[in-house]
Amino acid sequence: MTSSDRNAGLATAIQAAMCVLFIAATWMAPLYYQNQNTKFLHGLATAFPDRLGADWTAGTVDGLPVFTGLVHAVAAWSSPLVFYGLEIALLAIMFLSLLALARVMAPKHGASPLFLTVAAAVLVLLVHPPQEDSLRGVAGQNMMRGYLQPSEFGILYLPALLLALRRRPTALLLAAVPAAIHPAYIAFSAIAVAILAWERWRAGLGLPLLPLSGALALLVLPPLDLAIRFAPTDPDVMAKANAILAFERIPFHSDPREWADFVAFRKLALALLGLAVAPAGILRNLLVALLVLAVGGAGFVALTGNAEIALMAPWRASILIVPLSTVLLLGWLLEKLFERFPTGKLPAVLAAVALAGAGWAALDGAAIKWRQISGTTPPDHVAFARDTYAPGTLYLTDPALEDFRLEAMVPQFVSRKTHPYLDTEVLEWDHRLRLAEDVFSKDEALDCAALERVLALYPVTYVLVENSRLPTPPCSALTPVFEGETHAVLAVDAGR
Repeated sequence: MTSSDRNAGLATAIQAAMCVLFIAATWMAPLYYQNQNTKFLHGLATAFPDRLGADWTAGTVDGLPVFTGLVHAVAAWSSPLVFYGLEIALLAIMFLSLLALARVMAPKHGASPLFLTVAAAVLVLLVHPPQEDSLRGVAGQNMMRGYLQPSEFGILYLPALLLALRRRPTALLLAAVPAAIHPAYIAFSAIAVAILAWERWRAGLGLPLLPLSGALALLVLPPLDLAIRFAPTDPDVMAKANAILAFERIPFHSDPREWADFVAFRKLALALLGLAVAPAGILRNLLVALLVLAVGGAGFVALTGNAEIALMAPWRASILIVPLSTVLLLGWLLEKLFERFPTGKLPAVLAAVALAGAGWAALDGAAIKWRQISGTTPPDHVAFARDTYAPGTLYLTDPALEDFRLEAMVPQFVSRKTHPYLDTEVLEWDHRLRLAEDVFSKDEALDCAALERVLALYPVTYVLVENSRLPTPPCSALTPVFEGETHAVLAVDAGR
């Protein structure tokens, strides 16, 4: 075996070992968590129609058909463990791609074991709480959050860039895949494909027919599908629905006046530094285009309050801008450091310290995961709802209970977290939300009069309420059937 073979083998071993540490250090949530309660609902409802098929929200128009198909396939024909496996695979792709992009900035030392160790260890530290926000975008937008959701497939932009740098035509197709999974990525994929195609043409490589045709199909079909299925019912209805979602439901994502804080400007500064060191060509052009889109879009919404553009969230481009800028700076800085100190103790000491930190982050991350797994027993009221479910069941709960529907696998009247996207359905969701909030708005007890207004309009069969908020005297329409540690389940009298 030659020395180059040994070095290549050592580099592969370092990357594999550090990839394991990266995954271990990353915070991961048990199913089903936060956005999964929304993004998994349609897929789980089609996989288990006897449980969730009658849920009103599950029956609304689906804005994520490809991801829904994936969820359905796993839920119906496989094991929920596959969801964790997909997340782990995406994290591995992210780590290896980021490390390779850092090496792009280090043509002299990028292949050395010390460089690989330090760069990889820094990436491990950057995904460990509380600094895991370092690789995330602004406005709560994330490429990686630690649990499977459609936005995680933005990770595929990273290997697409690596393939493009290596002149592989499949980069065009891979850069378009996120657009098919999450509509929010359509604009970013279009920009990426255009830049990659331009660079190939400028380099005299030609435009490969099959990958380019596939990429264009993935860019055209999703917006065409959305235009058909989410066609505005009426301009005023559409405007009202957009305003509800953008400025009432998710202003922390959609309104720059809410999220443009010190952290956002710090990440803008990081992006500008990354742009300053980015090599000419694909990486620099992509950063420029995405920065113009993100900053320009944020400024436009801040000045005009346009709800439609706010929902499109051009600043979501930061999910690629931030990690890309971070690794370009990391690679550039390490290259300068190793040029300044090519020999001696400093590089070795730096690698040892970084490796120790990465090892600690991985152990701590693994311990956090173990505590989460060992504490996943559902509350007793959730177990009761799951075990006693019968067709026709509909639970009215505090809208803040975002996990209840999927934990119990029963239809829920409404939750604040999980909302539709079709304009008329958004208005119905908002109507349901306001009715339910009236029922649970009092700090002291459930509002019986507000409950009667719900029961007059909708076929609710059970009400879930905290034990401390049981009304005295009890609501005439309700009969207690279960009292758990924290919540009670009250049945709606059939002959009321």
